[in-house]
Amino acid sequence: MTTPLERLTRLVPPPGRTAPTDWADAERRLGSALPADYRELVDTYGPREFAGHVRLRAPEGAGSGPGLIALNSGYFDELEDVWEMNGEAPEEIEEGATLVVWARTQDADTLNWLVRPGAEPEEWPVMVLNGDANEWETYPLSATAFLAGLLGGEIDSPILSCELTPPAGAAVPPRRPDTGGLLR
Repeated sequence: MTTPLERLTRLVPPPGRTAPTDWADAERRLGSALPADYRELVDTYGPREFAGHVRLRAPEGAGSGPGLIALNSGYFDELEDVWEMNGEAPEEIEEGATLVVWARTQDADTLNWLVRPGAEPEEWPVMVLNGDANEWETYPLSATAFLAGLLGGEIDSPILSCELTPPAGAAVPPRRPDTGGLLR
């Protein structure tokens, strides 16, 4: 069986070498363990832009902006303020849950893990938020499986798909008109 990382490396060949990450230090500074697939993804690609639109964040920032640790400093508090002003938060955000952003787009959309109380990092689903945090989609996938599905054309995200430049050999479906298909 092909792993999500193997599928992704077929779609988007990784760069040669990436800078090593001190995962113990990164997790200590973030205050949480991180999913194994994310660690493997960053070890394989480093901070990188996929499909001309989705920027994977490593724990430390590179020339392309802040890293995962800096992005998450106060991030969820800001989202809660936005949802309080708008009067609507994702119903998946139950008491004690939080979001951890692991990738961003050029349009300020975010790819997050939905971290529920008591859930292990391998159980965290991906939640995509548009730049205004008023539209969201939840996918019961790991970060790597989500990227491989998105870039391979198996996932049609109304928030993300219209902006993607498909990798050679992959067909990213065009964005559909608003069909109410968001997973809310």
